[in-house]
Amino acid sequence: MPKVLDLVKRRPVTARPEDSVGDVVRLMAENNIGSVVLVDGAGRPVGIVTERDVVRGLARGAGLQDAVRSIATMGDLVTARADEDIYVALRKMRGRGIRHLVVVDDSGVLVGVISVRDLLEDPALKHLGEKTWWPPPED
Repeated sequence: MPKVLDLVKRRPVTARPEDSVGDVVRLMAENNIGSVVLVDGAGRPVGIVTERDVVRGLARGAGLQDAVRSIATMGDLVTARADEDIYVALRKMRGRGIRHLVVVDDSGVLVGVISVRDLLEDPALKHLGEKTWWPPPED
């Protein structure tokens, strides 16, 4: 059965909460990604900033020179363990209405990020379909 770690495609792109909004936007553009995880000195996620956060932050008047923590989701992050079933991850994302899920190891250290796009790939869809109950056709 596919696990969350199976969907992680690259090393996570990270920043510090005190980095500027402009620096984080540049990281997103350079890496063609929709989110950057904010980490502490031990590599543990403390926040996440997404494209939507950037748009909303700029609309509220945040500047590119402001600390990214001012527009990011900080604190109570939704995470998935690397060894969790992808169906559990999907339910977390759906339940909280999020498009990016931070993946951590058993120690809480960041190992990656998955997005709804990752769940739309054939192996993930096949597994999710097997988790869904479909009634038999009527005769």
